[in-house]
Amino acid sequence: MAIQDKRLTFTTSQALTASAALADVVDLRQDRDLGPGQPPLYWVLQVLVASDRTTGDETYSFALQTDDNSGFSSPVTVATIAFPAAAVPAGTVFALTLPANVGSNERYLRVNATLGGTTPSVTVTSHLTNQPPQAWQAHPAPAQA
Repeated sequence: MAIQDKRLTFTTSQALTASAALADVVDLRQDRDLGPGQPPLYWVLQVLVASDRTTGDETYSFALQTDDNSGFSSPVTVATIAFPAAAVPAGTVFALTLPANVGSNERYLRVNATLGGTTPSVTVTSHLTNQPPQAWQAHPAPAQA
């Protein structure tokens, strides 16, 4: 079973209807190269509530960004996850291995969501982990009473 570290979590459940940064910033305490190593690090984004594609023009893109300040005045994108054209069901997991050439990592990491279209809506969780995607299973959020 994979253990999720709060200090490596960008959000545990965030509902989005417009472009925004996810709730939390990961502070690496110093500039460091996260890509190479054994085991590698994975950036995980899980859809908790299915994405809305009511009008068919909705788009969802998530960028893992780094900067030397927590205000992200000059962010650099490290990796991007974009949803496919069809609706994405609850429980869907996207996991990317951090690239080995991420030597440009600065002290802070965040995930910035860019939503477009008429009625975008999605709830996500996101974190960094050293557990490969095959080692864990994602589950949709429980129904709210």
